[in-house]
Amino acid sequence: MEFLVVGLNHRTAPLEVREKLSLSTDGLYSGLKAMETYDVPGAILSTCNRSEFYAMEPGETQGSLVAWGVGDQRIKQFLVDYFDVPLVELERYLYVYRERDCIRHLFRVVSGLDSMVLGEEQIVGQVRDALEAAANTGTIAGPLSHLFQQALRVGRRVRRQSGIGRNALSVSRACVELAKSSLGNLGGLKAMVVGAGDAGGLAAEVLNLSGVKDITVTNRTYSRAVELANTLSGQAIPFQDMPQALGNADLVIASTGSPGYVLEANMVRNAMVGRPDRPMFLMDIAVPRDIDPAAGQIPNVFLHDVDDLNEAAEARRQDKAREVQWAEELVEEEVLELLDWCRVEQARPTVIALRDKAEKIREEELSKTFRKLQRDLSPEQRAALEAMSRSIVKKLLHGPTVYLKGQRNSSDFHTAREIFQLPEEEN
Repeated sequence: MEFLVVGLNHRTAPLEVREKLSLSTDGLYSGLKAMETYDVPGAILSTCNRSEFYAMEPGETQGSLVAWGVGDQRIKQFLVDYFDVPLVELERYLYVYRERDCIRHLFRVVSGLDSMVLGEEQIVGQVRDALEAAANTGTIAGPLSHLFQQALRVGRRVRRQSGIGRNALSVSRACVELAKSSLGNLGGLKAMVVGAGDAGGLAAEVLNLSGVKDITVTNRTYSRAVELANTLSGQAIPFQDMPQALGNADLVIASTGSPGYVLEANMVRNAMVGRPDRPMFLMDIAVPRDIDPAAGQIPNVFLHDVDDLNEAAEARRQDKAREVQWAEELVEEEVLELLDWCRVEQARPTVIALRDKAEKIREEELSKTFRKLQRDLSPEQRAALEAMSRSIVKKLLHGPTVYLKGQRNSSDFHTAREIFQLPEEEN
């Protein structure tokens, strides 16, 4: 049994690579089903800053032994085929973590320690959604499901006890902070929010709290734009009216789930025709990107994406150095606890088989004894013999059971099954 993750994130891959492996909520289910066909069923965590593919190392049987280390190759082949990206373009950005490193990585991710924005809360919901999608698809069970459930608990504990989640930013909040640092007071600006999902809704809320009163919301589903605009005393416009409305916006925050650009460079260029001397600040926090990068080349247009949040995020991480250290210690404590659980879980089939065989032998031998002494034994004597035989078996198995539960090497379980002549565990 070995946990495995193959992935990339904002530290290992640029945005133009990350967006190639990005999956929308709807695309997550088909991705999970496709990954299962490569014999690595598991879970997929896809956010604006990471795409990670979790599974249990399947191994390959070679005679009586199991050869490990094939799972990452299967996942990589899935990535190449499903996302149509050559491995030569992808592999140098990927990381592969196994067992202890995989556990630690997921715990750090859900705790907000591995996020671009330290301690951000959204990752907890995203990990929960990844688990739910995998469970609904039927691609996660047993130890991997337990790992994700424990990760969610660890994320809550780390935030509660370490303080890294106190006054935490989110990507949406960080992008508004970036706008403030570039534009100063936002109060008199006209803003447009493209996308009324979680990220867009939070960005609109933060804009409103920052003093922006003129907020226009647009979304492919118009009713959602109306609902969000009403909470801000703003206005909603149909998605098809966005090009015309763009010319009035000083600040645009885009966060949709579109697989392609929703703001083309020509759309932005046309919007600037009537306002050549009035700057436009574009903030694209979507992955894949919503705004054509070429828009940033237009005079007086200033385009930023999620990777531009790094500077503000790093400053915050330095301010919270003590909280980070405490959070890392909590994570390591939880890693050791889960590894203990893994040792017990890995030994369980062999221990159960050993106990079952011992119990069968005990019952057979005791039955023979009862048949020989049937007339000479009282019910009390029979019960005493029964108890004595159980006690002998329990004491004899105590040492082997403790030993097996403390092992991590699958060869030890194979040896135990040979010594006690137990049937081989089914893979």
